[in-house]
This record gives sequence, structure tokens and C-alpha cells, in this order.
Amino acid sequence: MSRILITGAGMVGCHVARALADDRHDPVFFDASPRVDYIRRVTGHDVEVLHGDLRDLTTVVEAVNRVRPAAVVHTAALIGEAAQVVPHRGFEVNVVGSVNVAEAVRLAGVPRLLHASTIGVNDLSQPQDAPLAETFPIASGGRIYGASKVACEQLLWAYSRAYGFELGLLRFAGIYGLGHFAGGSGIGPEILGLVRAAIDGVPARLGTGMPASYEIVHVKDVARGVARAATVATLPHHIYNLGQGVLVEPADVLAAAGRVFPGFSGEAAMPRPDLHPRRQPLDLTRSRAELGYEPAFTLETGLLDLAEELRVGC
Repeated sequence: MSRILITGAGMVGCHVARALADDRHDPVFFDASPRVDYIRRVTGHDVEVLHGDLRDLTTVVEAVNRVRPAAVVHTAALIGEAAQVVPHRGFEVNVVGSVNVAEAVRLAGVPRLLHASTIGVNDLSQPQDAPLAETFPIASGGRIYGASKVACEQLLWAYSRAYGFELGLLRFAGIYGLGHFAGGSGIGPEILGLVRAAIDGVPARLGTGMPASYEIVHVKDVARGVARAATVATLPHHIYNLGQGVLVEPADVLAAAGRVFPGFSGEAAMPRPDLHPRRQPLDLTRSRAELGYEPAFTLETGLLDLAEELRVGC
């Protein structure tokens, strides 16, 4: 059994904790504003929670020293518009917070740090001739969130090289599932709202948070991948894609909902314009070979699973 410190008790963090606890590991949360009811509902376990702000290095170091984890899983961040609305705060939380986590890992001698990165670092202005492997070029896309994640990847890689701890940069596709989305998200709330509408028997609408073409993945699949990255004997590489391996459009999501929810009706708003649309999904070859990662949910079964989660909480 390994102790694993998870920064951020949001959707990804809580589902990772559930996956770890189910495999008899001992997750511990570090979060500035934990929602205890949500943590308990998702994890199904009594997970220890340490309170603290990532921007305070002393607090982060104290937490890591207290837990003495075998690995730190860093999921806490501001996402999308939550990072964009006040750029300095976005960089402070995402970049300074990540460097503080790396420094705490270094000081405590933690052997492995996993960082929640994003599919959004892919430089889609480059030719997309095949599924996008971990070696595909990266760029910020001119947004605060993307710039912060590119910066974190570069800074954490340099940090790990300087101090010798093992690093895993985990690039997630757009994640949906049971979440409160306090840190921001575009796709997650869109899918959650669609499923709620389907349960309530009212027309659903996908808004502009759902791009014209994107890759989405169920949070439980991502959680299993992260748990594997936290506990495998070694990480032969420092970047891993975690997604579904399939692109979808809003019409595909609506069609899938129509197949699994009787009487469903819905429409999609005009998607936000993308200067460089996504034309290829993530290449999952490395994650499959080295982490044993395999997404279990199709779009249809993922929507059904989320509906069941929502009905249980009603």
C-alpha cells in the first residue's frame, strides 16, 4: 500500500482517490476549499484532507512532509475561463502553485510527481496527419490556461531533471463526469447539463463550451490511468496521453444521448470558432503499453453512467 498526496479535491482528484483507495492505496487530499460532502460521495471512503493554498510554499512543504507520500498527484488548477478572467491569478495558481509543489517534492525527497496537463497544449497550427502522440509540438494557443499548462510542462521537466525525481505529465482529453467544477471547465458542465436535462425529460442544449471537434473522456477512465501512473514500478517516459482516442462533434454527443435516453431531444449552439480545429484524436499507444491504460467507457455507456450517478444523488 502506498500513500499518495493529491492536490485538488475536485472531479479528477476525487475520482483518482477512489481508484487508489479501491486498490488499497492511501490517498490524502490537499485543497484550499474542500467540499466534504462531494469528496465522500465520489470516493466512498474516509479520505484525509489537509487544508492549504498552493500559492503558499511553506504550507505545501508542510503538507508533503506530513504525508511523506510515494507520489504526489497534482490536479489543482484554474481551468479555461476561470484562469482567463484574472490572468495574474490564473498564472499564480497554475504556475506558481505547480512550482511550489515541485519544490516541496524536492525538499521531501518524494520519488514521483504527476502533473495534470491537457490536450490543449497541442499546437494545432501544425499539420495533423495522424493521431497526436506525446511528441507532437506544443503551444499556448494564446490563452491563459494553455500558456500556464505549457509553462508548467517546461518548468516541471526542468525541475525533475535538476533534482532527479520521476515526472509524469498527463495530458487529459476533455473530461466529463460527476463534478462541481469549482476550478472551471467548459466541456464538463455542458455534458453534465445535457444528462440532467435527459433525466428530467426536458430539451437539452449544448452551449459554446463544447467545441466543434474535440476528444472527450469519462473521468473514471482518466482516474484509472492516473492511478496506474502513480503506482507502476517506473515511468519510462515523462509525458502520457489519457483520452478516448476518438474525436466527437456536438451532433455526435446529441445522437449518443438520443440512443440511450428514451424521448431525448436536444440541440447544439453554434460552436465557438477555432482558428485551428482539432482534426486528430490523441495517440494512446504509449499509455496503453506503459501504463496499461485502456478506456472502458464509450460515449453511450459514459452518459448512462453519469445519469446513474446523478440519480443516486437525487
